[in-house]
Amino acid sequence: MNSSSKRAALLSALLATAAAVALLGHAQSTPAPAPPTAPLTDRNLIVLDPAHGGPDNGAILPGLGPEKDVTLTLANRLRAALTSAGFAVVSTRENDPPVALSADQRADIVNRAHPLACILLHATATGSGVHIYTSTLPAPNPQAANPEDTSPPFTPIPWDEAQAGFIPQSLALASSLTAAFADANLPAFSGRVPLRPLDNLTCPAVAIELAPLPVAGEDPTSVGDPAYQQRIAATLATALRASRDHPGPPFLAAPGTPR
Repeated sequence: MNSSSKRAALLSALLATAAAVALLGHAQSTPAPAPPTAPLTDRNLIVLDPAHGGPDNGAILPGLGPEKDVTLTLANRLRAALTSAGFAVVSTRENDPPVALSADQRADIVNRAHPLACILLHATATGSGVHIYTSTLPAPNPQAANPEDTSPPFTPIPWDEAQAGFIPQSLALASSLTAAFADANLPAFSGRVPLRPLDNLTCPAVAIELAPLPVAGEDPTSVGDPAYQQRIAATLATALRASRDHPGPPFLAAPGTPR
């Protein structure tokens, strides 16, 4: 078993423990995110966060039911595609638990993993194509924060601003994914939203919201369509594999740079 697979196994055990704690109703304090330490990044690990679950249905999608079911199905397809691409994969949920993990618990699982990227999955019956969102948090300005170019002492990262240090990488990730969907003839639109647990993550992270696929002269393809979901999963896996195999820091190449 390689190091990424071992880490995925350990994180899965952590997830099971967290789910048990949630089920028993034990209180858990808000975990403090780790500082953004790039050397700890596992370039072979992806964390998936299928939105909602348990009593939280998310949106009710006409003809499909609760959003939580669509995101879980999409996560399972994406897990298979990523595994085939050689990734180790951790998911914040692999079924529909009776008690869902909180946003803080989901963020804690991601932050302990130090993955190449975290992909949050949502679905909607409005709009079209693939919606790619990054956090609205501003990226820090190192020069403004440290004008004398000295090494400041470590200060804890505010929990609700944890993603700020990774905004450049997350924006580059969103740009890479937008280009990959365009290459696959899948319409994609990018934007920025305040969203938990996205704002709490200490790694490159985006939220992917799947909307119906427009088809000329026909009704749009439903977000629950297996072939449509498979195209999404394959495109994401291809783009993430290209970023993993590209030398140097992940997601820092300028948009359009060959990988």
